[in-house]
Amino acid sequence: MRMRLLLLIILSLSLTSFAKMTSHSENSDMKSSSASYYSSVIGLSGFKLKTALSAQLRRTHQDRGYGSLLTVYFKSDADTSYDNDGSIMDMYSENPSSYDPYTFSNRKQACGSYKREADCFNREHLFPQSAFRKSRPMRNDFFHVYPSDGYVNGKRSNHAFGEVNNPKWTSQNGSKLGINSFGKFRGTVFEPIDEFKGDIARALLYFGTRYEDRIGSFKHAMLDGSRDKVYAGWFMKLLLKWHKQDPVSKHEIQRNEVGYKYQGNRNPFIDHPEWVDSIWGSI
Repeated sequence: MRMRLLLLIILSLSLTSFAKMTSHSENSDMKSSSASYYSSVIGLSGFKLKTALSAQLRRTHQDRGYGSLLTVYFKSDADTSYDNDGSIMDMYSENPSSYDPYTFSNRKQACGSYKREADCFNREHLFPQSAFRKSRPMRNDFFHVYPSDGYVNGKRSNHAFGEVNNPKWTSQNGSKLGINSFGKFRGTVFEPIDEFKGDIARALLYFGTRYEDRIGSFKHAMLDGSRDKVYAGWFMKLLLKWHKQDPVSKHEIQRNEVGYKYQGNRNPFIDHPEWVDSIWGSI
């Protein structure tokens, strides 16, 4: 009996040790792939760093099309951080502190028509695709196109992100639509919940970096018309605020790794949050 108990204890310790070694190995592999990916930009700062990152992101970007996004979301955006149920982690419906009001758990729930929240999910372009006339590869770019409840996505429309004191409409998870109260811009904006403000900020900073060579011709209230600073003063301050208040999450890291395997490039501001200040910190 004692011998059997001893063997069980040894087996349990061995499995625990193996799990830790596997986790450490996976983390080491992630760090190694990230380090080698950015080898060409080491030592740079400011807009020189941004331009070098832009070149690397363009060189390694593989356009995988639009339809395949709906399939990869079930791996990249599987909820392993909150409810841990494998459903799609939608920033516009996720409730971080309690049960979600609804979930999307299979490909058949994707759609293009809806009448209310929870009807279906689709693809939300954090940088509105109307600004670049639905051109590719921007339209298909995994790193700024996220799964979203279709109805909430429709409410957000092509409005800028911002902060809202008196919402005209509020989603079931607390995302708000209304007049902007941050900075001087007084147009209609969409405000996500605090849990995902950093995620959105880093995705938009990725977009401004990846498309440095094109973004000067895009038209939107978030932009300033330049290819270096990219975003209007009020909006840049908002992104920096959100980036600092909501640090990189486990879910973002998971999504970044899947995106790397899927599309070939990465979001550098998830791998290196400090580069945000290095590039835009003096603005």
